[in-house]
Amino acid sequence: MLKVSGYWLITTSIIHVLVGFLVFREPLAEIALNGWFNTVAPDPFNPYFDREDAFWFMTTAPFIFIIGQLCFWAKSRQITLPAFLGWTILATATVGCFLEPISGFWLLIPPSLLILAASRQAKIQSTESTQPSELL
Repeated sequence: MLKVSGYWLITTSIIHVLVGFLVFREPLAEIALNGWFNTVAPDPFNPYFDREDAFWFMTTAPFIFIIGQLCFWAKSRQITLPAFLGWTILATATVGCFLEPISGFWLLIPPSLLILAASRQAKIQSTESTQPSELL
């Protein structure tokens, strides 16, 4: 389950970057042409909302990628991720889907459920292995 979640999240992060370059091509070009440093919000009283949107959209992708890598890391060590991670991703996706139904937030629901399922399965297995055996 963690391996599937990892692939899902990494693929989602790559798609996120590609979509970001397509959707935010103009604001990203403006940021680059203005020299990168302090070009997203140089004047907080006169903000460039399109640049801020582009920045936050593009900044999200590495974090999704990191969570995908974390899934692979846990799988390679034969451990599970804590349930709170799955719950946090699920809550974020749910709020995101509610506030912005036509978005990619839906893509976070399957891996969050797989992380929760893997955590629950590991908990059940550890409970079964620690119970005393029946006396004959």
